[in-house]
Amino acid sequence: MNRIKLIAFDLDGTLLKDNKELAPETMEALRQAAEAGICLVPTTGRLYDGVPEELRTQPFIRYVIAANGAEVYDAKEKKSLYRAELTPEEVRRFFDAVRDVPAIVGCYKGGQGLMGREDMEKMEAFAARGLFRMMRRVYTQVEDLEAYLLETGETVQKLMLFFADLEERVRVLKSMREELSDLAVSSSVENNIEVNAAAAHKGAALRFLYRHLQIERTETAAFGDGSNDVSMLMEAGVGIAMENACQEAKKAADRITLSNEQNGVAHMIKEFLNEAAV
Repeated sequence: MNRIKLIAFDLDGTLLKDNKELAPETMEALRQAAEAGICLVPTTGRLYDGVPEELRTQPFIRYVIAANGAEVYDAKEKKSLYRAELTPEEVRRFFDAVRDVPAIVGCYKGGQGLMGREDMEKMEAFAARGLFRMMRRVYTQVEDLEAYLLETGETVQKLMLFFADLEERVRVLKSMREELSDLAVSSSVENNIEVNAAAAHKGAALRFLYRHLQIERTETAAFGDGSNDVSMLMEAGVGIAMENACQEAKKAADRITLSNEQNGVAHMIKEFLNEAAV
C-alpha cells in the first residue's frame, strides 16, 4: 500500500463518540499523523463553524470539506476553494417534494444555518440524540424558510429534513431518491435526510482537494459511517467504514475498523503509521 498523505474523516458517528466528544486517544492519533506529515481533513455534513472548536482550532487542520462536499474551505486563507450549491429551481423542487412530510426543515446557505420559526419551536422533539444544543447554536430563525429562500433567489449549500418518526424517515428517503434523482440525497444521522446539488458530495470534494494539493488518489484514505460518506469511501485510495456504519457504507469500503465508541479512527491511523515506519 502507498504511503498515506491525506486522511479525510467524517465527524458524527466516525471521529466523534456518540456524546459528540472527541476522545483523547483520537486527538493524540491525529497529532501523531500530523507530525508524520499527513494532511488531516474533517469531512462533514456540518458547516465549517459546526466543526468542534477543539478540532477546528488545531494548527494541523487547514482544510475542511463542509456541508457534504458543497464547500472545501481553506481555514488558513479564510476562503472557499470549491463550491457546489443548489439552484433556486432545485430549492423550489425540494419544497414541492416535502410539502406534506412530517419533519422540520433546515438549510445551510452562505455558511449559515437557517430554519423557519415554527420548525425552530419544534426542534427539540425532532433533534437526534446529542444534537439539540448544536442545532440551537447553528440555526438562525427566519419567519418562513421556503418564502425566504425563494425570495432571495440565491443558491443554497444544503437542505435537510429531521424526523421524530424513524420509520417515516426511511419511507421518505426512498421516495425522495426517486423524485429528486438528479440531486444528491443522503443521510448523516439516524433521523435526517440531506439534499445537495448533484456535484456536492464528499467524493467530488475529496477529489478536488487531493488534486489541488497534488496528492495521488492512492495516497488518500477516508473514514465514514453514513450514506453521505459512500462517495468518499469509494473515491479514496483506502476507504474505511466504522463497525457502526450503515450497510451501504460498509459495502463501499475497503476495510472495516472499530466503532466510533471504540475509537476506530485512532486505531486505524496507528496502523497506517506503523506500516509507514516499516
